[in-house]
Amino acid sequence: MPQRTRPVAQLATNNVPYGAFRGFGAPQAIFAIERHMDEIAASIGLDPIELRRRNFLHDGDRTATEQVMREPVILDKLLDRALKESEYYARRARYTQENKSSAIKRGMGIAAFYHGSGFTGSGERYQNSLAGIDVTPDGVVRVLVSSTEFGQGTNTMLTQIAAEAIGLDYSDIVMAPPHTGIVPKSGPTVASLTAMIIGRLIERAGLQLVATLQEQAGLGTAFTREEFFAACELHRATHGEVVSFRRYEAPTGIFWDDQKYRGEAYPAFAWSIQVAQVSVDTVTYSAEVEEFWSLQEVGHIINPVLAGGQIEGGIAQGIGYALYEKVVMQNCHMANNQKTNYIMPTAEDVPPIHVFFEEIPFQHGGYGAKGIGELPHDGPATAILNAIRDATGFGFHTNPLLPEDLLAQLVAREAIVETAAL
Repeated sequence: MPQRTRPVAQLATNNVPYGAFRGFGAPQAIFAIERHMDEIAASIGLDPIELRRRNFLHDGDRTATEQVMREPVILDKLLDRALKESEYYARRARYTQENKSSAIKRGMGIAAFYHGSGFTGSGERYQNSLAGIDVTPDGVVRVLVSSTEFGQGTNTMLTQIAAEAIGLDYSDIVMAPPHTGIVPKSGPTVASLTAMIIGRLIERAGLQLVATLQEQAGLGTAFTREEFFAACELHRATHGEVVSFRRYEAPTGIFWDDQKYRGEAYPAFAWSIQVAQVSVDTVTYSAEVEEFWSLQEVGHIINPVLAGGQIEGGIAQGIGYALYEKVVMQNCHMANNQKTNYIMPTAEDVPPIHVFFEEIPFQHGGYGAKGIGELPHDGPATAILNAIRDATGFGFHTNPLLPEDLLAQLVAREAIVETAAL
């Protein structure tokens, strides 16, 4: 007899579904890789800086997916500057001496990593993003995208790009409401694609708009604000609207094979070196980040203030990931889902953060921009725990590393050392 199919149960819940924790998997993978680098270096008696240098990617190298590094890879340059800015070796030598007679142990830790810009693999091709610019009858230039502003600076950045492409002042550009009846489908605001992918579409749409007005409305090569809007009205009288759209076009030579999982995993990568200085109180078993340095290459910087804020915010979040934010699950529910029992870093827990950029414009990004949003959160946890290893001599492999975790692991390892000595 044929088996009867049981009906699928439908359940309603008020539990918030899980989502990406700024980096969609990279912070976890980089944590494992970069923690191992320090442990490997310690086991073979090699400087962890030297071990990283020997394993850096360079121009022309291939990744695990056979992607050739065609864009410049400047990890060595970033590392040299990070060591200089942080006085890494001088501080590390000083703390090694001071730690012998102090209950407060200090250490320096480092993380070297990169993050893909835009959707993984064929994501951008499937997304097929569309973005544009229009000019309303009342003389307002609008950016037409579905990208959402939630504090990261999308509105500021895209209007900057539009103003630059058209040749107008920033104050002449506004963002159209992200209403599906007004803006095209330009994709979700994720994966660090806004500045690079959407920014490039807006740049091209702006240049295309100017070219159209020059060809069809008599706009000169050099023009004033008044001449631009006059040309817009002349064009509107003939064509009914003033609008320019551009759709995503995959750059030549960038292709991902979905069947073989081979090829260009990302159109571009952003690179970073981070250094953390920590202190560990061996009486209270609490760890604190005292100072932090971050060097990164993220293409051309569209807005230095917003770019610096992205880095600082990602590092602050990474400090929480490393030392404070522990999700406790009980009976399939998050037990500590309130601000009173889920600990996040406050302004008091964020140390001085020194942010430095190197710029290598990406030709397929909005005015040379690459992704920046995820990158700063990828490395802090590793740099911090590597610094704790440098301070205590013990490697820890869990995060967040709470005081009770430090206590339990340090006591357990000291017992192992004492037993071995007997």
